This record gives sequence, structure tokens and C-alpha cells, in this order.
Amino acid sequence: MSQIPAAILGLSLGVLGHCVPSTAQTPPPLTLIKTIPLAGYMGGFDHFAYDPARRRFLLAAEDHGTVDVFDLGTGSHLQTLPGFDKPHNIVVRSGAATILVVDSGPSKSQLLDAVTYRKLKSLPLEIGANCTLYDAQRERIYITTGGDRVKRQRSTLIAVDPDTGAVLKSVALPAIHLQPLALDAATNRIFVNLADKDMVAVVDRDSFRLLAQWPTGAAKRNSAIAFDDVKHRLFVVGEPGALVVLNSDTGKITNTVSIPADADDLAFDEVTHRLYIPGGDGFLGVYDTTDPDHVKEVARIATRKEARTGMLIPSEHKYLLAASEIDGNAAAVMIFEVH
Repeated sequence: MSQIPAAILGLSLGVLGHCVPSTAQTPPPLTLIKTIPLAGYMGGFDHFAYDPARRRFLLAAEDHGTVDVFDLGTGSHLQTLPGFDKPHNIVVRSGAATILVVDSGPSKSQLLDAVTYRKLKSLPLEIGANCTLYDAQRERIYITTGGDRVKRQRSTLIAVDPDTGAVLKSVALPAIHLQPLALDAATNRIFVNLADKDMVAVVDRDSFRLLAQWPTGAAKRNSAIAFDDVKHRLFVVGEPGALVVLNSDTGKITNTVSIPADADDLAFDEVTHRLYIPGGDGFLGVYDTTDPDHVKEVARIATRKEARTGMLIPSEHKYLLAASEIDGNAAAVMIFEVH
């Protein structure tokens, strides 16, 4: 496995263990305001979704086999939705009557009523359905399926009708471990992490043709991705704690930054030009991307080990973090105020 350059590791060691704002007078970028315990939830969580119309957020409790519903305003755990196998992602669309839950189990993906959460329809998606990306322009949801998680030797990217679950397009990709996606609507391209190849696939979103594969350099087993459409940069997270920035026009890597280890998520705030990266090592990294070719660390904030999936809600100035049960501490959702 490639090593992070010594200079980058030095940056990591210099800030490890405490929050380091850019100046002594600057407040931390995040403040923990509430912890919601989830007693009895063992194993890992996957991703969040936010419903702004109802100020509710949902969490895929992957190893618990449930989707859980919370009130953002009160911080209350409202409801547990059973009947899932391995739920991974939840797609909430503004004004839509349904919510789509993607589950890697056979025919376990579901369409739910957006108000009552009643199950409306099981979706017979290919086993291994996992990562999602909603394309509002085309009114499609892109979903990764298959792969090594379900002992398949092929992986597929599919486009699904969000109202019916019908598969509209598909393309086999040259990897068996696909990770999250990003969309460049202006150039009609989807970027998909090929984690077992240490590459990003570039796919035409209309023809579903594979256009290119770009190496991710120091970011091995690349897991999370975000796109800055203004500055044409892709932010890609990988092991052993590396963020690489790629020029989205050429695929060229423009810089590499040390980040918390074992991260499984990445949030980009296009207004403040900040990245939020939660690591399973117990730290949340915050980064300034005003100049995306010279990304700067703003702070590393102590969280909890195994808290590697989160979600930024810019409109509410909130950041959510899912923490697994570990060392006698119950699983929990941590809510941070974003400053």
C-alpha cells in the first residue's frame, strides 16, 4: 500500500487529539449540541437522509436491519422501521410522495410513503444495491449493485425511476467494490468510485458508456466523493487517511491531504467551501477548499471511534454523525451545530 508523504503525516500528527482552529481566537467550526442514544443497536450504520418539509432525518441502521426516523428540532427518536436486511441509502425527494430505501438484500429495497413511512412496494433490484445518487434533472436515481459485498464477481451501475423502481439503464463497471458517486450535470458525467481498483470511473449519464478511469493516487480503497462544479474539482477520500483532489476536466491529481483514518463519508458545503470528513479513528476533519488545489485543514474534532458516516444539513447549520456501539458506549446519533 502506498504511503502518505512524510510532510502530510507530520500535519496529521501535529493536530491529532484536539481541535485546532486556524487561530487561537477562532471558535471551533462544530459544537456538539445533542447525543441521541440508540440502546441495543449493534454493528455499523450507513447513511442519513434529510426531509426538509418535515424537519426529520432518517438513518440506515445497516447491521440492525432498520431505518430510523428522528425529529431534527427536538432531537427525538420518533420511529424504527423494521423489515430490512442491509439498508444502505435513503433517497428523499423534495415534494415527492415516496421515499426510496436501498437495501443490498434480495428484493429488500423499498418504496415508502413519505408521510407515514408505510411500505408501498418492494423493488426487485439486483442483489448488492448500495450507493445512490439522485439526478433531479433526469428524474432518476443512480444505484450501484452487485460486487464483492454479496459475493458477486461483477458490479453494475443502474438508473432507476424513483416513482416505480423500474430500471431504465445499466452498465457493468470494471470493479467488484463500488463506492459513492458524484454528478457533473454540466458535462453529462457520473463519477463512480472503483474502490478495489483505486480509480474513479467516468460514465456518460445518458448513454451509460464508460468514458475513462482515473487513478486516485494516495487514496487507496477510495470510499467517498464530492464534486465542486464551480471549480471543476473532485474530492476523493481513501485509505490510509488521504484526501486527493482531481481536476474533473482532466483527471489529474492536484493535491493530497492527510485526513482522519477509516472515513466513509464526505460532505461538501459549496457556500462556505468546506469539507467535513468523519473518520472511524474518532476524529472529524474540517477542511477549507477556497483554493481547492491547496486544501487546508481547519480543525480535527474529537468524536467517537467507529463514527464514520455523517451528513451536513447546510440550511439548518447542522451536522449529523452516526456512532456505533463500542467500548461500553451505546450507539448514538450526534448532532453538531455548524458555525
